[in-house]
Amino acid sequence: MERFFLLLALLAALPSVAVGTADPLAAERTQFLEAWRALEQGRLSRYRQLASRLKDYPLYPYLEEKRLRRRLSRASDEEILSFLERHADSVLAERLRRSWLYRLARKRAWKRFLAFYQPPQPVELQCYRLRATLERPPGEEWLTEARALWLTGRSRPDACDPVFEVLYASPMMTPALIWQRIELAMAAGKPSLARYLGKKLSAEDRRWVELWRLAHRRPATALRRPELRRDSPLARKILAHAIHRLARNDPRTAQRHWQDIRDRYHFDDEQRIRIQRDIALRAAWRHLPEAAAYLAEVPPAGRDGRVHEWTARTALRAGDWQALREAIEAFPPAMRETPEWRYWFAVALQRLGETEAARERLAELARLRNFHGFLAADRLGRPYRMGHRPVPASDADIDALLERRPAVLRAAELYRAGLVREARREWYWLVDRLEPRELEVAAVLFHRLHWHDRAIATIARSQHLDDLDLRFPLVYAERVREAARQQHLDPAWIYGIMRQESAFMADARSAAGALGLMQLMPATGRTSARLLGLRRPNSRTLLQPDANIRLGSAYLKRMLERFSDNLVLATAAYNAGPVRVRRWLPEERPLPADRWIDSIPYGETRGYVRGVLAFTTVYDSRLDDRVLPLVRRMPEIPPRPADAS
Repeated sequence: MERFFLLLALLAALPSVAVGTADPLAAERTQFLEAWRALEQGRLSRYRQLASRLKDYPLYPYLEEKRLRRRLSRASDEEILSFLERHADSVLAERLRRSWLYRLARKRAWKRFLAFYQPPQPVELQCYRLRATLERPPGEEWLTEARALWLTGRSRPDACDPVFEVLYASPMMTPALIWQRIELAMAAGKPSLARYLGKKLSAEDRRWVELWRLAHRRPATALRRPELRRDSPLARKILAHAIHRLARNDPRTAQRHWQDIRDRYHFDDEQRIRIQRDIALRAAWRHLPEAAAYLAEVPPAGRDGRVHEWTARTALRAGDWQALREAIEAFPPAMRETPEWRYWFAVALQRLGETEAARERLAELARLRNFHGFLAADRLGRPYRMGHRPVPASDADIDALLERRPAVLRAAELYRAGLVREARREWYWLVDRLEPRELEVAAVLFHRLHWHDRAIATIARSQHLDDLDLRFPLVYAERVREAARQQHLDPAWIYGIMRQESAFMADARSAAGALGLMQLMPATGRTSARLLGLRRPNSRTLLQPDANIRLGSAYLKRMLERFSDNLVLATAAYNAGPVRVRRWLPEERPLPADRWIDSIPYGETRGYVRGVLAFTTVYDSRLDDRVLPLVRRMPEIPPRPADAS
C-alpha cells in the first residue's frame, strides 16, 4: 500500500499531470538530500536520524549503498551479501559487488573473492579471479583462460601481470605466440607494446620487431630497407604494414610501391585483398581521380560493404550516373534499400532519362521524415510529411510501469532530486531491460519530467518514432530565440545543432572535452566570449545552458561568415573544423550540396550534416507553420580556393 501511494505521489508531481499541485514527495526528497550530504560530510548521527525516516522512500537503497561503500574497509561479508540479496536486480548491487571484489582482491582474500565473483566482470577482475584460482602447477584450462586474456593488441591492467608471469613460464608460451601478439599490437597501432613483447624474443627477432616499428613510423623509409628484399612470411607482413601506413597519407605512392612488389613476393590472397582495398579506400576518401580505377582493382572477395559504398560515392562525386547506377545495383540488398541509396538510385535514373521510374521511387521516399526523404519531396515539389503521432500513454500506463519496473521509479526520482549522473546510470542499467511498449511509456514519463535527453534516447529504442513532441522538444526556447536574434541566425538551425550535438543533455561531456548543449570545446568557448566582450568562461560556465547557447551560437555565426553564408559548409565545419572542410571542397567546379554531403569522407561528419539539416527542417515546422524547403538551405558548394591546403 505504501508503494502505491509513492507512485501516486510521483504522478501528482509530474508537470503535465497536475500543474500547480504540491509535490507529495518533496519533504522526503529534501530529507534524502540532507542525509546524502550528511553522509558525505561524515555527520553520521544526523545521517542515521534522517535515514531512519526514509526506509519507504524509493531512493533509500542509495543511502544504504553509499553508506556501505564509505565504510567498505570495515564492512563484513554478511552486510554486503545482505544488500546484494535484497537489491539483486539493480544497478546498485552491480556497483557494490564490484567495489567489494576490488577490496577483497587488494587484501588477497581469494576465497572470499571467489564467493562474491559473478561474471561478467571487467578484465582487471577477470585477472584477479585467475590469481584466486591459481594452483601450482597451473592446469591447462587455467592457462587457456590466461592466454585468452593476454592475446590482445592492447596493454592489460597491472593486476594481470602475475597471471601473465605464470603464463610466460609455462610451455604454452612460445615465440610463435609472442609474434602473434606483436602482430595484433602493430595492427592496433601500439608499437610500444610490440617493443615490450620483443624483449622476450631473441636478438635477431628483436631487430625484426624494430623494423616493423619503423614501418609504422616511417613507412617509405622501411620500404627501402635491404632486409625486406628477401621474400619471407615476416617480410611480407612488414611490407604490408608499411604500405597500409603509407596509404594513409599518400595513396598514390602506396599504389606504386604495391605494383612494384606484389608480383615479387608470395603475398597470400587475404594480404593482397587487404592492401588493394586499403589503398583504394584511402584514395576514395581523398577524392583522388584514380580512386575509381583503384576500387575496380579490388578482387571480388574483397568487395565488402565499404568498397561497394565508396565505389558509389566516388561515382556520385564525379557525376558519373551510369557508374553510380551500376554500383548501387551491385550492393547487397539490405544496403541498396536504405533511404540514402534509394534516393541516389532514383536521381541516377532521372539523370539517365528514366523519368517515370525515378518519380515513382522519389514519391515512395518522400513519405519519410529524414534527410533523403525531404530531398526527394523537394525534387517532386511536394510538401514534407512530418507525420506527428503522439505516444498513447495515460496516467494509468505510467503508474503500471512504475509499479512493474522499480528502476524507472528510481531513475525518475533521482532526476527530480538533482542527482543527474546517478539517474543516468540507473537509466543505462534499465533501458535494455524494457519491452518496446514500456520504452514508449517511460519516454513519456521522462518527457513530463523535462528529462529530455533521456526521453529522446528512450523513444529512439522503441518502435514508435513519430512523436515529435518527445523527439524534438522546444526546450530553452527563449534562450534560443535571443541567441538567434543576436547573431542573426535561424533559430531552427540552432535547435538542429543542439539536437544533433547533445540531444539537450546540458551536462554532456565528450571524450574530446566538448561541453554542454552545443558541445563547445573550452578554447572555442573562450574565443567566442572574448569576441563578445564577455568574461573568460571556465568549464562550469560552459555547462550552463545560457552561456553555452550564447557562445555556441556565436561560434556558429563565425563558421557561417567564414564560409560565405553557406549553411552546409558551416554545419560541417562546426563538427569537423574549418580546415578539414576546406580540404573536402571540390577541386575545380562547384558541386551540388547533396552530392557534396554524401561524399564527405568522414562518416561521422556526413551523418552529422544530414542529421542537423533534417532536424533543422523538423524544428522549422515546429516553430513556424511555413517550412523552408531543405534545398533552399543547401546552396551549391564552391570549388576550393587556390591557397587552401
